[in-house]
Amino acid sequence: MKIRQRTTCQICRQKKISCDGRKPSCGQCLLRNITCPGYPPDWIFISQFAPSNIQTKPILARVSGHPGVTKHPPSQLPGILLNRKTHEPNGSLRSLYHEDLPLDKLIEIIIQGYVPGTDVAAIQRGVSASTPRICGAWAELLPDLVKAGNNTALNAAIKAFAFSILVCETQRKIPMATALEAYSVALRSVNDSLKIPNKSSLVQLMAAVMCLLFAELVLPTSLESWTAHLEGLGELMQTREPQFYASGIAHRLFVGARPALIVLKIQSRKASFLASKEWQTAPFQEIIPSPMQALMNEATVIPGIIERMSQEAGITTADRLLTELEALLDRLALWETSFQATPEAPRFWYDGDCIWFDSLTTANGLTHCWAFNVICLTCVGKIVGLFPDLRPFAHISRGMISQETRRMSMLICRSTKYLMQDKMKLFGPTSIVLPLQTAYDTLKAGGAETERDFACCKEILESALGEKHFLSLFFKGDV
Repeated sequence: MKIRQRTTCQICRQKKISCDGRKPSCGQCLLRNITCPGYPPDWIFISQFAPSNIQTKPILARVSGHPGVTKHPPSQLPGILLNRKTHEPNGSLRSLYHEDLPLDKLIEIIIQGYVPGTDVAAIQRGVSASTPRICGAWAELLPDLVKAGNNTALNAAIKAFAFSILVCETQRKIPMATALEAYSVALRSVNDSLKIPNKSSLVQLMAAVMCLLFAELVLPTSLESWTAHLEGLGELMQTREPQFYASGIAHRLFVGARPALIVLKIQSRKASFLASKEWQTAPFQEIIPSPMQALMNEATVIPGIIERMSQEAGITTADRLLTELEALLDRLALWETSFQATPEAPRFWYDGDCIWFDSLTTANGLTHCWAFNVICLTCVGKIVGLFPDLRPFAHISRGMISQETRRMSMLICRSTKYLMQDKMKLFGPTSIVLPLQTAYDTLKAGGAETERDFACCKEILESALGEKHFLSLFFKGDV
């Protein structure tokens, strides 16, 4: 059997350079600001076997009802909002490019390709990372989830995630077709688990969806596909009461997935169920939230504020929003002060034009804290612009809003190189998405006042997209 890749655009094929297969425009064409000519059909199987059928498979659907109220068990969730063309493998067709790897080897590939190098050794010894991080801890749960019981959906999703990582490797590189085949099998397995009662535990299903979520970063797809997985994960999470996540694997998976769900809601400008008091407190009844999770608690209210700004008008509402933003900015300032005051040594320092940190945890915490501050201050600026008679709170003037958003945006930009290091693996670049998006949009909107800073930010973004093509999924049309 011969598999011919059809996810290389004509320009990349002519120039003989790597093409990430993004649609409607690949990352290379985006970087060069040229029109991408597109692709022939995704994959052609040239074989004595019959070609595989192209089918559309949905993955997780929304659960109706009020957020936080248990109405449907996972088995009653109809299937995933994502509509995506996938190649269903022929029943007799086996990949000739890669032998089946045992599950422990697949997990090892994920840990080595996703988890930053500083934490891999501890995980391989069976010791979880001592310091919680944003979004990364969930991958460390995979060995425990597999030990909890054989699960077809989780096993298939692990394989899909591992194969998506191998697509990007040099020594162990596999064809994209093999990864797409594994991804297709995983989608079908997750759907089957959702339809059959008690076939999978909730935490195993959540981990399976997380694996598919990150596999999407590498496979040719769209931002809609990625967000559909994340929306589905949030709906799946709500099939249990918040107390379910107070301890054990469920708690660790919750704190690993929650930041990504908050980021999604900030980007979509929709209030999150995670902002309710019950969802902020119940999962932490038995385990005190780490500084990172304390920061995420503050951030849960941001999407709701943004949504209300777009829906409600009137000076009374605006004044109420300003009061909420003032309180939130005070809490963010208190968090940053407390966080940076903990160690004797400085948390970060300048190395030329770049900012370096004492740890990945610090980089994640501070870049997200700066991003949350910029978002809140931008909201303040918009409200005051619409209602000039309203005064911003006493400790910050209108001029300071512009000055502070610009300063923190540049702090984020200067931090990008640290998170883009090779040793940060897949986790580092994915963790900079929201902060870098926030900084880019803020400096771009500043006009002539921030023109020089915006040029610097754009150069940093272009460099990041050149190193990690999958980031173009979140920055299409920006550069």
